Amino acid sequence: MPSRRSLALLLPLGPSAAFAAAFASVFAAVFSTVLCAAPLPPIVRAPADEVIYQIMPIAWRDSDLDTTGSVQSRFGDFGGLAATESLDYLQYLGVTMVYLQPIFPSAAYHGYQHGAPDTLNPKFGSEAQFLAFVNAAHARGIKVILDFVAYGISHNSVYFASAFQNPASTYDTWLAFTNTPNTSYVGYTFNTWSGAQVGFIHWNLDNASTVSAITNWAKKWLDPNGDGDVSDGVDGFRLDHAWASGGEGWGADIDFWNQWCSSLRALRPDVFIFCEPSDWGNYGTDLLAPNAFGGVITKPWQFASRDAVNLRNAAGLYSSMSTTYAAIPAGKIAIAQMSDHDSDRLASIFASNNARQKVAAAVLFTQPFAPNIYYGDEIGMRGTKAATGTDADDIPMREPFKWKAVAGAPMTNFPAVTAGTAAPTFAVNNDGRSVEEQKGVAGSLLETYKSLIAVRKGSIALRRGAYAPVACPNGGIYAFVRHDAAETVLVAINLNSAATTSTLDLSAFTVPATGATPISLENGASLPLITTTNKSAYPITIAARGWIIARAALAAPIVVSHADIDGRNLAFDAGMQALRATQGCVSSFSDNTGELDQLFARADGDALRISISGNLPQDGTALNIFIDVNPGTAAGQNRLVTAHLPSPPSGLALLDATVFDAGFAPDSLFYVNTVGGLVYVDQVTLATSPTLATKDYRGNVGLNSGRGILSGGANPNGIEVAFDDTNTAGITASSVKSAATATTGVEMRVPFADLGLPAGFRGQIAVVACIERTNGVLTNQWLPSVAAGSADLGLAPNLALAAGQQFATLFIGTLGDIDGNGVVGGTDLAILLATWGQTSANSGFLASDINRDGVVDASDLGIVLGNWG
Repeated sequence: MPSRRSLALLLPLGPSAAFAAAFASVFAAVFSTVLCAAPLPPIVRAPADEVIYQIMPIAWRDSDLDTTGSVQSRFGDFGGLAATESLDYLQYLGVTMVYLQPIFPSAAYHGYQHGAPDTLNPKFGSEAQFLAFVNAAHARGIKVILDFVAYGISHNSVYFASAFQNPASTYDTWLAFTNTPNTSYVGYTFNTWSGAQVGFIHWNLDNASTVSAITNWAKKWLDPNGDGDVSDGVDGFRLDHAWASGGEGWGADIDFWNQWCSSLRALRPDVFIFCEPSDWGNYGTDLLAPNAFGGVITKPWQFASRDAVNLRNAAGLYSSMSTTYAAIPAGKIAIAQMSDHDSDRLASIFASNNARQKVAAAVLFTQPFAPNIYYGDEIGMRGTKAATGTDADDIPMREPFKWKAVAGAPMTNFPAVTAGTAAPTFAVNNDGRSVEEQKGVAGSLLETYKSLIAVRKGSIALRRGAYAPVACPNGGIYAFVRHDAAETVLVAINLNSAATTSTLDLSAFTVPATGATPISLENGASLPLITTTNKSAYPITIAARGWIIARAALAAPIVVSHADIDGRNLAFDAGMQALRATQGCVSSFSDNTGELDQLFARADGDALRISISGNLPQDGTALNIFIDVNPGTAAGQNRLVTAHLPSPPSGLALLDATVFDAGFAPDSLFYVNTVGGLVYVDQVTLATSPTLATKDYRGNVGLNSGRGILSGGANPNGIEVAFDDTNTAGITASSVKSAATATTGVEMRVPFADLGLPAGFRGQIAVVACIERTNGVLTNQWLPSVAAGSADLGLAPNLALAAGQQFATLFIGTLGDIDGNGVVGGTDLAILLATWGQTSANSGFLASDINRDGVVDASDLGIVLGNWG
């Protein structure tokens, strides 16, 4: 860059020295700006490493003192976002990614009912100003994410204006009109804060032209000038109101998201796309299909964490984290937040208690998901939903960001434009809840956030490590270990309002013989030594609403998992030799809703592997898998006695009095059902009368997550269950001819120990699978199959009265090794000859009926002699 002296020499003769100096200064600044405007290379950083900051642009920072009529509204704008003070602050806090709520044309202050998102809302500024902000943020190492509404569009758009009341419009089939005159549609209208009317209509996302347009609008912001270089574009998108299935229909489902996200990744492979599930009770696994979203906002955890802090009870945190952690498929992430624009602010929820806000921050920045901060939470801004009956009701939760102790520029003043009854204002001058009043003040909420963010960013275990809960007898302490190959961090958070002394159960972790001294990641202080003798009750003392975050030389327990237990490629993984049954009865459910296509079963090391292709309704409908070890013996229950079993799940008790075929008396039942994006697994030990059956909850895992590791239950031997419910092949309600085409469903691996068997078990095992409706009715979906054309079997059916044999058998070990001693020899021959001619009609299946044809005969003798020795 030229020096100021050389620039001054370019001036025409005559100006004063002062003017020359001023001109040189301005020219240098402009020249510098031009140079700095050159796009920087894309920021390469894993999503798990991000610290996200959510900004509502209209509320953030003003740069031009704009007015609305006679009102000094000072709307937040792109200039305010790009201001040095704004970026300095975000960098000071430790933010690595900002997500901007909608910046596209909209009459609503929040922007969610926006027009075509290939243009920007003029109240925020120009496209050049926006891209200047993006480049300035990138220069600070801060990524930019745009909030994007893909399922509908504002009435104030050419699409609605053209097609409303005009079926002849080019855009007729683009939109969700529900009658022929195009006067009714899926959508709504309301008046926004300024009194302006806002209208919104849903897209028809089954229309290829609509999908193409929405995709191209998003692509524009990844590559604004269309030159193939994405360094000058945004880094991703946050999608509002996302459904995987159901919802409002019109194609807004996982197929659309797969296509939309894949198209964006084709342009920029590292684009980060996350969403807010429409159903706030949904953990989001169904939206994290391999080609769909990369991340999902954890709404259930958000509310559970707020309640835990308020109630000083860690149980909800343990439970919600266990469920959320299990719901996230490998290769995907969750976005953890405690607050957002749709919920009352943390400071108000916590009754303005700074200690509660600080301990909530400790929870947020140590949990295993990428944290998202809602603007203003870090300075304790307050606000609760109002009740004026208008769109202004949410403004108290979205008030102007408090840069200064006393309101005024550059703080925005957008609420002043409210028409009619204004919502209450929570911000007060000099209330201590501003950047000006907290920045650099030791112990302030802002400095606590800054410190905790720095700790997280400096720890690979906190950013990317696995999560292992740690039990504590004090219900107000939430403890866990975050562990990565390079680092292990012990976290203990005291939610109590008083200092607390308790113990942590670290018995599952390996400690060096010399012990492990935890070292605080905040101040380097040493904690008491963890030893092999005290690790099961490691003593801790934590200040009121305080925390411990300490690196420790602990080795986490090894979780043995099998990558091929994923619910996918079932026939390939099991091997066709493991095929035991194929469906012969059409389903009583609608297509690809509830069906069992094929059953595979075989030994897998010291475990039994069972694979069942098909689908299951996600409403609690159950897949029952019955297992009989050594069928034909007296053990187990041929007639089920389950009425005493408690719920959940309620379906277990409804199985009472069900009778199986002669020769089948299951010892175990695995009850698998799915609700809210999670797969729940219970095991029932079917003890022989008079001993009653008992139930053990083995845990849950995310539906379609591609993994089988269960969490949240008692699973000492490591049962694995995976369920991929995306099957669109297989049988239908009218034909079974394509049963073998289904490749996804339930895969499970049950260690022999969970069946009461030794690791080297050799012998017969029989298996039955069936679907049970939520009312207890056993359907016509059985493997092995019931007779073709059968209706649902009803409550407590008697399978002995049904045509065919409804159980499949497999032999584990060497065929002919009847006594299970590992060798086919004289003892086996003696057993066979002693039972020669006996049949299933009077004895059930015997171990000597090796080929399970119902009679001990020459075929079985041939197997023994063929495998002799």
